[in-house]
Amino acid sequence: MPTAYTAQIRKLRLPDQDDLKNASERCSADPRMLESIGRAVGQQVRIVRSDAPGFAALFTVKSANPAADSGAAARPSIVRTGQTGRERLGATDDVAAVVQAAVVDSPPRADEPVGVRFFEAARQEDARSYAVVIAPHGGDIERDTDEQATCTLEALIAAGVPVSSWVCRGSGDATKGAFDRWHITSTDLQPACFPLLASVMTRRFRCGVAFHGFDRKEDEADVYVGGGASLALKTAVARALNRLKLPIAVKISSPEDDPKFQGFSPENLINRLTANGLHLEQSAGARREFHSAIARAVAAVFVARRRRLPTSR
Repeated sequence: MPTAYTAQIRKLRLPDQDDLKNASERCSADPRMLESIGRAVGQQVRIVRSDAPGFAALFTVKSANPAADSGAAARPSIVRTGQTGRERLGATDDVAAVVQAAVVDSPPRADEPVGVRFFEAARQEDARSYAVVIAPHGGDIERDTDEQATCTLEALIAAGVPVSSWVCRGSGDATKGAFDRWHITSTDLQPACFPLLASVMTRRFRCGVAFHGFDRKEDEADVYVGGGASLALKTAVARALNRLKLPIAVKISSPEDDPKFQGFSPENLINRLTANGLHLEQSAGARREFHSAIARAVAAVFVARRRRLPTSR
């Protein structure tokens, strides 16, 4: 089966595609062309500019192309995205590109420069893993979140808690940063596109945490404790963070907060892994200064709750 096809990145057909107008991470494509490389609508692809092979970015194919694109023989190769989507590829107008099925690179070797790269890593204990720890936007995408996942993982292992983890790490360059190239919102991430994530998704866990980051605005908290977890677990984590007496404001997410702070959707990745998942959004300052302390506090809550179980899973 082919793993890529040549395409033309073109502007949206408005108003038919208004839902993609400001969606920099999303595009539309022809379902038949996607099927030819083993992908489908709703999944991720990597798009590489033909005139600059080193210039790549990830996209979620959110919808099929409009019906008007199905008539001419050349139109199946069209991929449509809004202006912000084309800017993700460093372009403002139409551009020739290659649509690739493989979205992750191989991890860099110890003696190899990271360069511009996007790759995943996972660790799985036996089938009895109690907790799962993830950082979908590690590396330079949302800095320090992958370090938090590692810190939480190590703390849980040291406490004898069976735990699994999955992280993605991305890097960019002066032309286009890691966030602009590689960030895919957690509700869109599809395990079929991430081999190591797919292996973790075959399991279910008692609890879990996803570390995320955001750029804080005035009047916003520094840490939002969201996700599909119970209020009891969220309250325990918020209290643990407040007991650290760090100069950060901690808030349990509510429906009145910006949706990006909530993490309530069943499609949110951590909520697909566990019914008791925490979605932790953290400001850049909180991550930069206190990422390890926050991670250890979360781990301590998981350890304490597991010890209270009559029998450990």
